[in-house]
Amino acid sequence: MGKPTVLVTGGGAGIGEGIAQVLAQRGWHVLVNDIDAPAAARVAQAVGGTALPGDIRTDPGALISSAVAVSGALHALVNNAGIIRRSALADTSEADLDLVYEVNLKGMVRLAQAALPHLQLTGGAVVNISSIAADNPQPGAGFYSMSKAGVTAFTRHAAQEWGPLGVRVNAVAPGLIRTAMAEAVYAIPELHEKRRLMMPLRRIGTPIELGKVVAFLLSDDASYVSGQVIAVDGGFSQTLISHLPHPPTPTP
Repeated sequence: MGKPTVLVTGGGAGIGEGIAQVLAQRGWHVLVNDIDAPAAARVAQAVGGTALPGDIRTDPGALISSAVAVSGALHALVNNAGIIRRSALADTSEADLDLVYEVNLKGMVRLAQAALPHLQLTGGAVVNISSIAADNPQPGAGFYSMSKAGVTAFTRHAAQEWGPLGVRVNAVAPGLIRTAMAEAVYAIPELHEKRRLMMPLRRIGTPIELGKVVAFLLSDDASYVSGQVIAVDGGFSQTLISHLPHPPTPTP
């Protein structure tokens, strides 16, 4: 029996690359999709997988068909491709709203719909990449937080409807993860240190750590886990109250 096949969208860099690395190490044949064809090829070569470059908005059905054609079956889909267009909410343009919606939510849903018949045949699973911004609005990020809230809702809805078909659907909500996209922040020592100290674990997460949670959700160890959104944020989303001013702690 060959390796199980997983399609990872947005796998050419950052979180997607970390997911691809971990899944390859865990015995998956990783199909690396990215709109950046050279990036997809680089990661695929590095993990011993197959590059499937392309824009998830263009023809999700064709992308899934190409994925299935590689090995004859599809065992998992990781919907990781995402985009952010920064602006104040009142100033978000229609073009940016459409773009973020098309990539972060509509593309994800259409890919999962196209993959469903194939995942039914393999008893497969879907993992969607959401964000802690789905529950904690991110000022200045335009439509991003709302699109990720849609990812969470889609995950729970699909888990309910597709569970009877033998397909599990879960999501991972990253917190602060150090990627090339975020390096402009972490390259500034003062900002890095301030963010690090706000984390209960006192460090910024890595794409590999997020990939390990995705690998768990796709494994038999999570065979009874569906409809869940797991925050991978070092405990940060539980710190809201701690940022409020408080009186000194009483001395015993």
